[in-house]
Amino acid sequence: MAAYGAAASLKNTIQSILQSSRISLVPPSSQIIQPAYEAMVHLQKVLLKLEETGYSKIRTKVNALDDRIKEVLWEFEDLLESHFTHQTLPQLESERDHLSFSLDLQCLRQSVDCFVERVAEMEAEYDIELMNMPEEEGKPLSSRMDYGGINSNMVGLSDEFEQVRDLLLAEDEGWVSIVGMAGVGKTAFAKKVFDDPWIQTHFELQAWVKVGRKCEYSEIVRCILAQVDPNTYDQLVALGDDYDEVLVVFLEDRLKNKKCLLVLDDVWEWDTQLMDIFPEENVRILLTSRLRIQELKNLASEGTIHLLNEEESIKLLGEKLFGEKGFPPDLEELGKKIANKCEGLPLMIVTVAELLSKEDKTTQCWTEVAEKQHNAVFMAAYDQISEVLYPSYDYLPQYLKLVFLYLGAFPPYTDIETDFLYDRLIAEGFLEQNLDDFILNAMGELDVRYHLVQDERNPKSWFSTNKHRVHSCWQHLCKKEASNIKFLHVLQTCGDDVIKDQRRLCAHSNMLFAFKEVYDSINNDCATTTRSLLCYGPYHQYPVPIQAMNFKLLRVLDALKVRFYHFPLNILKLVCLKYLALSYTKELPVNISNLFHLQFLIIYPHMHIKVRGVSSYMPVEIWNMRELQLISVMGRDLPTPNPDATLDKLLTLFGVSAMSCTKEILKRIPNLERLRILMELKPFDDDDDDDYSNALSGLGHISTELQNLNVLSYSIQNPDMKHESMVPLTMFPSSLTVLILKGLGCPWKHMNDIGSQLPNLKRLVLEHYAFQGPDWDIDSGCFLKLEKLVIEDTDLVRWRAQYGSLPRLYLLSIRHCYKLKQLDWTRHPSMVTRPTIELVDCNPLVVLSGVVYNCRVHCATSL
Repeated sequence: MAAYGAAASLKNTIQSILQSSRISLVPPSSQIIQPAYEAMVHLQKVLLKLEETGYSKIRTKVNALDDRIKEVLWEFEDLLESHFTHQTLPQLESERDHLSFSLDLQCLRQSVDCFVERVAEMEAEYDIELMNMPEEEGKPLSSRMDYGGINSNMVGLSDEFEQVRDLLLAEDEGWVSIVGMAGVGKTAFAKKVFDDPWIQTHFELQAWVKVGRKCEYSEIVRCILAQVDPNTYDQLVALGDDYDEVLVVFLEDRLKNKKCLLVLDDVWEWDTQLMDIFPEENVRILLTSRLRIQELKNLASEGTIHLLNEEESIKLLGEKLFGEKGFPPDLEELGKKIANKCEGLPLMIVTVAELLSKEDKTTQCWTEVAEKQHNAVFMAAYDQISEVLYPSYDYLPQYLKLVFLYLGAFPPYTDIETDFLYDRLIAEGFLEQNLDDFILNAMGELDVRYHLVQDERNPKSWFSTNKHRVHSCWQHLCKKEASNIKFLHVLQTCGDDVIKDQRRLCAHSNMLFAFKEVYDSINNDCATTTRSLLCYGPYHQYPVPIQAMNFKLLRVLDALKVRFYHFPLNILKLVCLKYLALSYTKELPVNISNLFHLQFLIIYPHMHIKVRGVSSYMPVEIWNMRELQLISVMGRDLPTPNPDATLDKLLTLFGVSAMSCTKEILKRIPNLERLRILMELKPFDDDDDDDYSNALSGLGHISTELQNLNVLSYSIQNPDMKHESMVPLTMFPSSLTVLILKGLGCPWKHMNDIGSQLPNLKRLVLEHYAFQGPDWDIDSGCFLKLEKLVIEDTDLVRWRAQYGSLPRLYLLSIRHCYKLKQLDWTRHPSMVTRPTIELVDCNPLVVLSGVVYNCRVHCATSL
């Protein structure tokens, strides 16, 4: 994995040098470096051959070679970027303005030649290792059929158990697949089904086969026949080795006209030959796997075993430690905290219980386990179950391994916001920039197919957010593996971490950077080659001296959780920086354009203080930063550009006001896809009746200048509802798929005018009196593609949708609309979607007073 990521990173580094509009390469520099780029393209293809090997192949030697290749690539990348930095910095520090920088790579000719030759040699060695990968030793047949030691006493999942049992007892054909994370209890679930009295009575024959990563077709046949007809099996075995075809014939004959249940436990990959020997009309198969096996085409049902909830986790831990009575009163609260830290994974709960049973059952001991993050019991439990979990990681596709290891940087027990994760991976050089929705697809694969990421979003509820979570046991494995291969290290303590040559550093307590021991260790051991510094601890309102460390080749600095009193000028020397996130309130320095490779600029104020009559602008030099893809700045605006300035690569602009939406500015960001406008009305100008019109003016050029805009958010802070206002319809380009409006105070009829010109709109969010008035009647020709509609905090009394309107809507969420009395929506019966109506903190009688057919209605009270 590490070599694949290193190759992607180096390839993107070379590409950014070759294609930068602000780097003038001295001939023949481009010809010198081009072979290294081509070598990386070829190397990635060679490394991807690993994906073609089966799960039964042992990867120890290949992984060791992968690590050596990574070291060679990192060494060359350090050489190249150091050379680039040493030539660029003196030009930046000269007095004249630089819109371009000369770069001479002629002195690297020999290094490039040696590097390309070395890579070719290692590719050949890699091919040989792939051809000679050893097979995992198969388990004895007796152990594959031994299910007596499996505990089927489950906690929870009673509904799922009944569903699976009923499916197997039904006369319908097809297989039943049970999938889920390693350690979640799939085998115990299957054993409970296998032992169920109804199952035992219904099926004349039963067989259990533990498949695993290596279990060939012939072995499965032998295991089944040995259980359904042991006498025949023993006789055939006595005949000699060449009896596989005879076994199949006897097995087919034995299963004929017999109701048989086969459990195939822990399946990794599927052998299609098995489909031919099981009579579909009388053999039912229950399959368990930690993967979603895509080759299975004959599934009657596929169910996912989910983690235990809080109550079930507490019950399981209590029973394992104290029997059916559960926790004694003096340990009950601590027991609940310990159970919750296991995050619902049965294997984790059982392992923690075994380790706790060896400790003193005192409040002092249990308090340390419950409260201390890195306590001995949990660390030992993580290490123990890592052996069970590791194969799920080791056999991931390489691009998913890379993403998964990066997730280990996030603090445990926290949600991962994916909004900026994709941007960081681009800045790291791991992803191609044209991979639309890559991170969502990758996270979906890790969740749905490999069950390594938890995504419990509910598309039928607006409370559900686009967040994911990695179980703490997986985060432990990720952190350990990432640190071992020098990919990323999470700082844990003050001075005890071994961080020599770590490529990326992360802290879950930002104060660690303020300790001299940590500061010195970073400077001495890895600062000169560190590519990322990630401050993921809680927000820290006092500065820590991260900018004074001896970083030279830093690409990603995510210090949004650290406050800066003054802009750290040392950062302006980091010419390789591509991602910068800071909390800083004052004006940006004009030398921000020194960061001419920067792609993502995120600056949030420590405290939002509005000075009367003063507008805050980014420096005009921002227009020289032509690689920018995202600008997210709260309370700052883009300045009027120079005539020849254009940010062609800018796709996202967040946090600006309407002053950044002039025709002159919008023409210079023609490829913008996401725009978030934040307007703040002046609370000190109470007599200014034109305040609203000023807030809405200048927005009419959005639709004419931004033809690719997909997401538009317009929010007014401190709204005053004493005047009705009308936003210009030319503000809304027809390309919009997401529209979020807050605090405008427009009449509801204006929303229909807006909707009529948005044929592609899929999500509409109206909050904080975006519209006002008692009635909203939706015309039948509006919102033909709308899927989600959210209305929050308005004075709406009656909501009516005409017959046939909103044909694709699957979620209507109305929140904090206390005056709401009537909901009328008669949906056309031909519409396939059956939507959910979610009412949160609204008049409880609204459901009874409206006429809503063919909809699920869910009422809730927000916490």
